[in-house]
Amino acid sequence: MPTPAERQALLFFAAVAALGVGVNAWRAVGGQPVAVGSRSELAAQIARVDSAVASSPSREAKARQRGQGTTKRRTYTLGLPTPPAPPAPPTHPRTSNVERPTSRIDLDRDSALVIESLPRIGPALAVRIVANRDSFGAFGSLDGLQRVRGIGPVMAKILKDLVVFSGVARSDAPSGATKGRKRRAAP
Repeated sequence: MPTPAERQALLFFAAVAALGVGVNAWRAVGGQPVAVGSRSELAAQIARVDSAVASSPSREAKARQRGQGTTKRRTYTLGLPTPPAPPAPPTHPRTSNVERPTSRIDLDRDSALVIESLPRIGPALAVRIVANRDSFGAFGSLDGLQRVRGIGPVMAKILKDLVVFSGVARSDAPSGATKGRKRRAAP
């Protein structure tokens, strides 16, 4: 048996459903026409949403300000003719056919997009490296880099010939040995 509060909630949902059915019936009988599944209406709605998205500050602009590159945009097709595609953006360092420069990457200064070109470092880990550097200061060495979650001794060994550190680590910054959750001593 439902409680009085549950009965009240069920009554509310039933009333909302009844109002929705009544509005749709009114539109079908003589009010406004219902354009369910109309391709032109759907295309017009998508165009309105796209124009609203285009006029708002984009994630791409925010990502460029943070130095993280661009985000991918989803596209939807309705079987309608599509406008010509915009010119292709510059290729990402990881996917380009050109070899990356032989110079080492400075983890104390380079952006997340550049750091992402290192082996075994994806977008999420590159962002974590930059965020940790911004919060605690320069890494200074491979030991300092290990304070980032996801970088341990094996990853540091892989990266040691590919990276340099131009900054000096702060004395109060956490070290690689202290990352993660700290456990309380047993009583």
